[in-house]
Amino acid sequence: MLDRGVRAVRLGQPVKVREELRDATLDAKMQTHPLRKDLEHEIGMIEKLRRKIKGMKGKEKGLAHRDLKNSWKIVRKYESQMRDEILDRAQILCCTCIGSGHEILDGRRFSRVLIDEATQATEPASLVPISRGARQIVLIGDHKQLPPTVISRRAESGGLARSLFERMVEMGVIPMLLKTQYRMHPIISEFPNSYFYSGQLEDGVNPDERIAPNGISWPDWENPIAFIPVEGNEEISPDGASKENHEEASKVVSILVDLIDGGNLETKDIGIITPYAGQVRAIRDMIPESLQSIEVRTVDGYQGREKEVILFSCVRSNNEGKIGFLSDGRRLNVALTRAKRGLIVVGNHNTLRNDENWNKWLEYISEKNLQAWHLKGGI
Repeated sequence: MLDRGVRAVRLGQPVKVREELRDATLDAKMQTHPLRKDLEHEIGMIEKLRRKIKGMKGKEKGLAHRDLKNSWKIVRKYESQMRDEILDRAQILCCTCIGSGHEILDGRRFSRVLIDEATQATEPASLVPISRGARQIVLIGDHKQLPPTVISRRAESGGLARSLFERMVEMGVIPMLLKTQYRMHPIISEFPNSYFYSGQLEDGVNPDERIAPNGISWPDWENPIAFIPVEGNEEISPDGASKENHEEASKVVSILVDLIDGGNLETKDIGIITPYAGQVRAIRDMIPESLQSIEVRTVDGYQGREKEVILFSCVRSNNEGKIGFLSDGRRLNVALTRAKRGLIVVGNHNTLRNDENWNKWLEYISEKNLQAWHLKGGI
């Protein structure tokens, strides 16, 4: 929006905002406001008065406290005026759903509300911006991907994990499907399209625009997907709250190094995804110092993101065929749809095939001859 000249203001703490957007935050605009000098002058006067008060007595000290109180009123007045002028001038306010309930917006009404990633917002969170006078509402999201994150199991079972978007779909409101995907090589989109979207998606890119990068020996250079079987052992993380798989982590880092050495990709082009926070830590610990800028995240933290190449570590590897929350089809959908030019999945096929969703994908990979048995050992 900023590139198009839209007067947009980002609410929220600047430290949590991407560096290139910090100049668009309310705090940053307060720093460059014409009244800033007057505000700083008043604050300076307050500091001087506070130092003097320590040596005052009696009536003189009482009058100084009164002046101090009045000065703080002036400071708050300046700050309020600066905020109001910035917000009045803005055409668009960008914030989180909960952030839209901040007291600095009290008294303001917004007739149009657009909620992005609406399927990841809990219903009560969605109601916060809507309750500020919305007459037109646009919800953008994908209910075939991850639902809202709800920590409380009791709240989740009570229905809090269902988004407003999903509730509307269940009530019969037909969403307007954006059918053309412009991210993935057609082979990467083929399975998710067939399995999750009933074949409704169309490819807006052709294979020539998504050429497989060098660095590994793809099973099929025309179709840049590789499933690398690794029969490592899953372990409980040191914190006892997650899982990790050191054999898979080592394989992922080895592939990462080779992809960078291939010369077609930079660190910003590659993303590493795994379902478990423990595996995120294990992989980061193994990545060479020179490649520490590589993004390593959980699946849940990668929704809405994309990279040229995605490395996915499944982690689960056991004789019982247990794969935990990896069995969530929506989580699989997210994992398989982040890559533009290449998707590499590392996992134990014997464990994964016990799940219906993963078994379907493995059958697809087998049919397309995309199993990279030749990469199971060294690359």
